Amino acid sequence: MLLYQTVLFDLDGTLIESAPGIFACARAVMQEMGLPSMTDEQLRPMVGPPLAVCFSDVIGVPAERVPEAVARYHRLAKTVGLDAIHPYPGIPDLLKRLKEAGARVCVVTSKVTPTAQAHLVRYGLAPFIDHLWGGIPGGSAEKTFLLQTAVDALATEKANLVMVGDRHYDLTAAHTVGIPSIGVLYGYGSKEEIMGCAPTYTVASVASLSALLLGSSSVPCEQ
Repeated sequence: MLLYQTVLFDLDGTLIESAPGIFACARAVMQEMGLPSMTDEQLRPMVGPPLAVCFSDVIGVPAERVPEAVARYHRLAKTVGLDAIHPYPGIPDLLKRLKEAGARVCVVTSKVTPTAQAHLVRYGLAPFIDHLWGGIPGGSAEKTFLLQTAVDALATEKANLVMVGDRHYDLTAAHTVGIPSIGVLYGYGSKEEIMGCAPTYTVASVASLSALLLGSSSVPCEQ
């Protein structure tokens, strides 16, 4: 029995392990712009926020050059780092089983919509996704705005919806919008970050997420 009829997934760090690709593309941008290189650990906070925030707050690009950095990233991301990205093991099967059980499966991501759609197609997840809400090129990529847009469009009882994500952006947005949330610990957010958001459920693995969503687990939280 499904725990929720509609499941809204974050993309990076929840459905796909994208950090290696993101880091490769970011480094290519930094090289083009003459910026000093950074380690994976320094770049790790890039996974989750909108790109403008990443370049400003994580990499330290001057405000007047942030639009240039974002534009370069979008251009390079079409070819750079794609082979380093893949779905987390078990995710394709989870999405398939959710669809077979009658769930509505959606993606809400700060990644701009064309890139997010291309990733879903490239990594074999598109057939399982009913709706995608991504960042708007030239517009907002803020997670609460995107999630509220999704919830309004779905027009169903909020108790039947759940947001699944690995960063505080996802869980805070769910709280603000007023829907349940599931924090996943296998992504890019720390345990402290996830638990600090007090999600409805917390899971440590894709297997546990599957058991929870498909109704074969009643465990509310994994430590």
